[in-house]
Amino acid sequence: MIEDTNSTLREFLSGRDSNCPVCSYNLRDLQTQKCPECGSVLTPQVGAVEPNQTACIVGLIGLAGGTGFSGLLIIFLFIRLLIDSFHPSYGNFASLTVIPFFVEGALLIAWLRNWRKIRRLPTEAKWWMALGCHGLSLLNLLIFAIFIK
Repeated sequence: MIEDTNSTLREFLSGRDSNCPVCSYNLRDLQTQKCPECGSVLTPQVGAVEPNQTACIVGLIGLAGGTGFSGLLIIFLFIRLLIDSFHPSYGNFASLTVIPFFVEGALLIAWLRNWRKIRRLPTEAKWWMALGCHGLSLLNLLIFAIFIK
């Protein structure tokens, strides 16, 4: 077994630049299972390459920001209702916060549930979706700022 691992490793590194996972020493043409720099025992292994998830995370942040903004305003409204009696302007305030909260919250849940599908989309499509998530949160903020009185 050790001989198989050693020959597999030797064959893989023959004429190929690859760094030691511990110390980053170049292992090109290595003849043993030990890194000559740090002495770590090396083994060949199969690893999955994870696609770049930057656009997915950016979209998630956009939706979470809008949902969080509306959620905090709902908490504020609830506290105001506990302190004061109902005021007619609270109805307008509620509609400007509760509806966006549920819309962006539902989209946030959908984004998380479809994470794998989204990350497999073409890069340009992922970035447009991420931009749309931030645009929706910005729209939420603008509508609130314009119509709240």
